[in-house]
Amino acid sequence: MNTPSAPQRVIIVSCGGRKNSAQHPVPAGERYTGSYHLALRRAADALTRNGLTGSVLILSSLHGLIHLDHPIGPYDMRMGDKGSVSSKRLRQQAAELGILNADVTVLGPRAYVEASRTVWPELTAPLAGARGIGDQLATLAAIYNPDCRPQAPQPPAGPAAASTATASHIEEIERRAAARQDAEAQRAASRRARYATHSQLVIENPARARGSLMFPGDPAKSAARIWATRRFAALYRVQVHARPNDTRALNVHGTPRDVARFLSALPRALDKAEQRASEAARLYGRWERHSNARPHLAGMPPRQRRAHARDFRAAAFQVVIDTLLDPPNTVPQAQSGLPPWAQVYPLAAGIAHYYWFDPTAEANPDESARILAAADRRHATTAATPAKRGPAAA
Repeated sequence: MNTPSAPQRVIIVSCGGRKNSAQHPVPAGERYTGSYHLALRRAADALTRNGLTGSVLILSSLHGLIHLDHPIGPYDMRMGDKGSVSSKRLRQQAAELGILNADVTVLGPRAYVEASRTVWPELTAPLAGARGIGDQLATLAAIYNPDCRPQAPQPPAGPAAASTATASHIEEIERRAAARQDAEAQRAASRRARYATHSQLVIENPARARGSLMFPGDPAKSAARIWATRRFAALYRVQVHARPNDTRALNVHGTPRDVARFLSALPRALDKAEQRASEAARLYGRWERHSNARPHLAGMPPRQRRAHARDFRAAAFQVVIDTLLDPPNTVPQAQSGLPPWAQVYPLAAGIAHYYWFDPTAEANPDESARILAAADRRHATTAATPAKRGPAAA
């Protein structure tokens, strides 16, 4: 059985004020020439073992996240200046690079760390708390050069102690990253369990298995998730049926492999779909606080306003599922003069279309393997094949 794969490791280093004077575009790795930026790069190379255990990106105040070989022209800007890269743009770039769920370490000044935290709240920042540029350079040196570790009042003697201090520093960063990954995995599992849980897989024979899915929580939301489950089932070649006298559960049938993959995939697909529906609900909440909402909400009692918001989110969830399963080529723009409940489709479909994911790719191979390994095989039977009679038997 395969062990769970660790998230991709990414080291982000800030850009630098001192730059190559060339007026034509040059690779980003050659544009920044200051000693501080070069120290950041050396530490990043040490943490990734020169690219063997991770990748290095530069966070440019103008261009955002860029690869070292990405050509850029000259510019003069600091993070936070007018026109510098926005948090929204950083998140979009992270999504395009496929590193939204990466294990991220940021090396650079506080402004660059805080900008990165808007995308990766749990990132590692080894320079946080350092007092001044000298302290930061000493910390960086402890990472990339054992002989240039920070000076202490009574430093251990000998290069072996320096090497041990450097290794300890790197191990502490890796330990914190691993602990953060474990905590994030537990939070994600708890969140998915709010949407759907599954029973033990029962393998009846090599070609058929069965399991059950349970949908806890509010009855209306459970019904919506059951509806979505029926829609997703065909993607995994399984059949789902209602359980007698239980409106919050479904029985699942199919081959052992297909059922295991579906039991693994469904909570993840529902989790992502719920996140997109929640994004649409947040749009609704922002609209309620805007002056454009006043004519539509004037005189409306609080109970009716809550009902509108609740119905909007329920409808948005259905639009998200429809969009995931049959993505349109284009989505109409929402109109500012209409209330959200009158244009659920453009609002929810726009989010689902922009943040589309493939529901057929949500099965986790490691969890599917664990489901198969823990299956109940007491009822398994194999089709008996009659023995061929040879000459002696005849």
